[in-house]
Order: sequence, then C-alpha cells, then structure tokens
Amino acid sequence: MNSLFEVEVLILALLLVVSVVAVAVRRFRIPYTVALVVVGAVLALGSRLEIQAAPELILSLLLPPLVFEAAFHLNLEAVRRNLASIVLFAVPGVLLNMARTRGAAGDHPG
Repeated sequence: MNSLFEVEVLILALLLVVSVVAVAVRRFRIPYTVALVVVGAVLALGSRLEIQAAPELILSLLLPPLVFEAAFHLNLEAVRRNLASIVLFAVPGVLLNMARTRGAAGDHPG
C-alpha cells in the first residue's frame, strides 16, 4: 500500500512539473516539447529512482503526443527553405539508427 502512495505522489509531482514547464515556455518562448525533454533529462540525471519501462510503452504512449505537438506547430515555409539540410541530416541519421538497432537486436537471443 505504501508503494502505491509513493507512485501517486510521483505522478502528482510530475504533473506539477509539466504545469510549471508549460507556464515557463510561454515566458521564454521555447518549444514545449524541447522544454519537456530538457527538464526530463535533468530530472532523470539527478534522480536515483530506477524505473523499468518497456520500449513499447515509450513508443506507443509517450512518443506520439510529442511528435503530434511538434508537427502541429511546424512552420511549413521553414521546412521548405531548409529541406536540403533536413534530408542531409535525417536520412543518414535514420539509416545509422536502423543499423545500430538491428545490431543491438542481434546481440540478444530470442
């Protein structure tokens, strides 16, 4: 029962952090998703809490809202102006990550 209470307190604390980030991004005019990633990284690096999360959970629950929010606020003119640079960095990056993921998957049996 005590661990359930700790989880509830953790969730409420994270909701408070998300609310503070939402207010702060309006003041500093930085993208909300970028601020969430930075604050999450700072919290993760400074925390001793170990959470075991399946990659499927991250990919299906956390990533889609971040991608949707970023796509919703995307400036299409800026994308058109920078299309060559985007393709130059995105295509090799995706190919490199595919190769690394496949290599890492080959290391584990099953």
